[in-house]
Amino acid sequence: MQDLPADLIELAKEVLALAKESETRIITAESCTGGLLGACLTANAGSSEVVDGGFITYSNESKSRLLGVPRDAIDEFGAVSDIVASAMAEGALAQSSAGMAVSITGIAGPGGGTKEKPVGLVYMAIAQTGCDAMVKRYVFAGTRSDIRRAAAGAAMELLIGALKEVGTDASV
Repeated sequence: MQDLPADLIELAKEVLALAKESETRIITAESCTGGLLGACLTANAGSSEVVDGGFITYSNESKSRLLGVPRDAIDEFGAVSDIVASAMAEGALAQSSAGMAVSITGIAGPGGGTKEKPVGLVYMAIAQTGCDAMVKRYVFAGTRSDIRRAAAGAAMELLIGALKEVGTDASV
């Protein structure tokens, strides 16, 4: 296994510190990143205090079976869509004791892209207990590895933003 990118390990440290500070447990649901996000989070000592677990749901079947993503949503909108990203995050949250879930689904390439859904298209969602999921759309450039790394980094940035909001809400 390759060493994990140092910049992603540093972002993971920030995610973990904020999660610990806000007493928020996290779960991941990854497709195109294949566990890279979870690997970066758990590469840090003490991650077990806030990381509940993670799902790698690469196939459409596993998205439905493990996370409860409606098969008709995948058929109608595609696995790489805002609807599926939202359902992945909400499904991971429902299958865990975490208070926050992040999902990633996209096309890392080099093949598989279309004009409507190019290589590099990634949807991510953050779901929190008692809230609707928040979804973001990205188009990353580069190689398969570049896209996967960019997606994992963007997911951690989303977690950082959401955890800062939780921390602010907790102090009010």
